[in-house]
Amino acid sequence: MFRLLKVESAKLFYKLKSWLGPMLIMILVLTAFPLSIDISQFDLEKFYFSIIVVSLLMTSFLATEGMFEEDFEDGSLEQEFLIEQDFYKIVLSKIFVYVCFIGIPIAFIGAIFSFANGVEIRNFAYVFLLLSLSNLLLFNLFAFGNALSINKGAMLGILTSLPLALPVIILLGTAMRSIQYGDGLLQIMSLMIGLGCLISAIMPIIISIALKTHID
Repeated sequence: MFRLLKVESAKLFYKLKSWLGPMLIMILVLTAFPLSIDISQFDLEKFYFSIIVVSLLMTSFLATEGMFEEDFEDGSLEQEFLIEQDFYKIVLSKIFVYVCFIGIPIAFIGAIFSFANGVEIRNFAYVFLLLSLSNLLLFNLFAFGNALSINKGAMLGILTSLPLALPVIILLGTAMRSIQYGDGLLQIMSLMIGLGCLISAIMPIIISIALKTHID
């Protein structure tokens, strides 16, 4: 497992556009939106959380778009399977590396922008944790879509994973409102932690089955 983590970390590190691109897009969207409206006519603090949530959804999808497809095309995915004889560890390590390299930094960027737009400093850690948990869920779901769409086009991945991601977005939006109004935050956070652990354990099994059909 440690070898796989090391290999996947090195591969992603040298794919500069794969991890830097989503971060720059996140910053661009969160910066450009306030500049595109007349701030004097809108209370930006009331709906800026919604912009962060939508940006998170978009950048998570972009970050995972080529998670398995590139490895499948160059043959490294099949080579790793021959070494490990198991896709589960490969998928688990890849998702873990993507969350660490891309998901957590994106969550930190979102938390910084929320802090700059009216979130109290005592809630900064809560926002960062919620965004990180949301990315953990979204990366697992979009990884499933990417695994299905190998050799079949990205549209299949979108149609498959986006309906699964919508409940995560609704849950994140509810959590963000609970931060604003100070009610029910711990319950929602506990639910997201539980879902994160459950999805992170089950989804790699489903993705492994999908990848094995491509190899066979």
